Amino acid sequence: MKSQKDTYTTDKELVAKINKGDHRAFAELFNRYKEKLYRHAYRMMPDTEVCNDIIQDTFLAVWSIHENWQITDSAHPYLYQSVRNKILNYISREEVSNRYIESFQSLAQQGQCYTEEKILERELLNLIEEKKSDLAPRTREIFELNREQHLSYKEIGQKLNISEKTAKKQVHNALKYLRTKLTSFLFSILFLFFFIF
Repeated sequence: MKSQKDTYTTDKELVAKINKGDHRAFAELFNRYKEKLYRHAYRMMPDTEVCNDIIQDTFLAVWSIHENWQITDSAHPYLYQSVRNKILNYISREEVSNRYIESFQSLAQQGQCYTEEKILERELLNLIEEKKSDLAPRTREIFELNREQHLSYKEIGQKLNISEKTAKKQVHNALKYLRTKLTSFLFSILFLFFFIF
């Protein structure tokens, strides 16, 4: 006889229940795959917070289509590919965001400007400075040492007597915060850069 925990034995049975809005079946699917998906995500992006967020986003996306979600046999290939795609998208967004923040900081330092984008540049730089002030003092210090003084994580660790991992994490946290605050500028900035350059 099946235990309460193993009420549904196959993924197809779970999905059939999920299609009908069964939250217990959805929880069972989550518990069945969360650790495997976490290991998969962590191999691509060794950041616990990011991996947990992506796994939650993956299952939220599944629930958003639960009435029509279909699998052939196992849910694993679908979930595995979803996590992979979200990781790749995250890496791509992070690289773009890092580049555009660094590009504007570089423009300011080099004194380069073009009439067309000068106002946008000044507004963005002011916004970066404003949002940086919202960061915890230590996080801001580490961020500025890395992004403005170009110290490596190792050099920051030695300078501030913290681990290299801590320095990296603080820079990541600062960038994540700034990205959320500067998203509204991203489209116009990228459009301007592609148009001019």
